[in-house]
Amino acid sequence: MPSTAFQHFQEDVRRARAIVSHAAPLPRATGDQSVLRSDLLRSAWMFAVGALDAYFSDAYSDVVAAAVISKSRHHAMNLPGFVYEIKFPVGAILTPYARNPNWRWRMASRRMMERENVLSLGAIRTLFNKFFRKGHKFFGDVFDSWITHRAAKKRVFGITGNAYRALNAAGKTAARGDAIDAMEDRYAMIFQRRHDCIHNCDRPRTAPQPLEIAATVLKVIGDVEFLVSRCNEHIDREFRQFLVDSGCPAAIIAQVGY
Repeated sequence: MPSTAFQHFQEDVRRARAIVSHAAPLPRATGDQSVLRSDLLRSAWMFAVGALDAYFSDAYSDVVAAAVISKSRHHAMNLPGFVYEIKFPVGAILTPYARNPNWRWRMASRRMMERENVLSLGAIRTLFNKFFRKGHKFFGDVFDSWITHRAAKKRVFGITGNAYRALNAAGKTAARGDAIDAMEDRYAMIFQRRHDCIHNCDRPRTAPQPLEIAATVLKVIGDVEFLVSRCNEHIDREFRQFLVDSGCPAAIIAQVGY
């Protein structure tokens, strides 16, 4: 499991929530006060999405490095072809690492992702689905367990878990397609608003978009946390299985430190 990446994500989400807690009770009697309060709420939104971006970049780096390190420790592993097509920065590979020669692969993986961002569900699918088994891909293959998860929200999937459970097989098939669309729309909005805040100070047209309700931002943070938490659980399970299916011994998997 990419445990360090997830730990950092949790820490950063707590920081985003702390910004909201600070901003919520601030006065807004004057225009300047109102703008300051809204800008702090925007900062929390950006912080949360930034935490998501950092998590997926770091998690992908960890997964790639762990696959290569496992192969270097157990040459009989049979990695799929796509791993051999991953392009690492040569400088990071050639740098000497006295304490642990395999550290070069972690550094190379991190350098590879330094200028990338992972701010769409499509980008997440593209990076990680290659490591997952058929029938276990992001996001359609995991939808039943996600829709019915105790932390799932109707605003994300367009349907509650109880309503989904009550459907027959045909109804679930239709609802699953609608839920995928609803999820795409929800996270596209969350990512776009972060883009607007960073690139034009939340002013995509002539005036800043309003952001006055602290609970709105808390819902965004909650949805970001839901997505990363469910993905982290799935990456953990599937990447372990990827190593097993590639012929990696259990002792190597335990040592790989991903």
